[in-house]
Amino acid sequence: MPEASGPLAGAGSPRRREEERPFARRARSWLVWWALLMSLWVVLDYSLALAELLVGAGVAAVGAFLTELVADQAASHFRMRMRWLVPVLALPGRVARDTVIVFGALFRQLVQGAEPTGGFSAVTTAWGDESARGRTRRALLVAGTSMAPNTLVLGIDRERAVMVVHHLVPPGGVRQRQDARR
Repeated sequence: MPEASGPLAGAGSPRRREEERPFARRARSWLVWWALLMSLWVVLDYSLALAELLVGAGVAAVGAFLTELVADQAASHFRMRMRWLVPVLALPGRVARDTVIVFGALFRQLVQGAEPTGGFSAVTTAWGDESARGRTRRALLVAGTSMAPNTLVLGIDRERAVMVVHHLVPPGGVRQRQDARR
């Protein structure tokens, strides 16, 4: 097998397993995943017929088992605090607002030939530590911020405690730096 090369080859080390998780915690995690997946099944299937619910329960059980298996193999566990979900309430409004902004930029591009200015911004954030809870917080932060179509998280700069974000159309109509060379 050829040795890996490139700028990131060997840059990190494998994650060390935290203490072995007790069976009760793994069972509770499986149950939470099963409930989430079963809820998704009911919403998507839109049926409360017994046969449909039994199939959904089986599929959700297999999905929860595989999720736990992969999390155990990767030594990466989903640990979160419920208060982290509060910003999710503003997400539908941000997605709707950014969708209008992106379609406005598309309209201007098609009709007037005006390309969007694009830009980068640095959003101050607490990125957390290297624990399971810290990794979960960062994943939720990046996914939630990138959900809106005008915003894409490029990474988290831990030294400056900022999240580097790209906007197709900068917020507030202010032109921002377009490349890092300036």
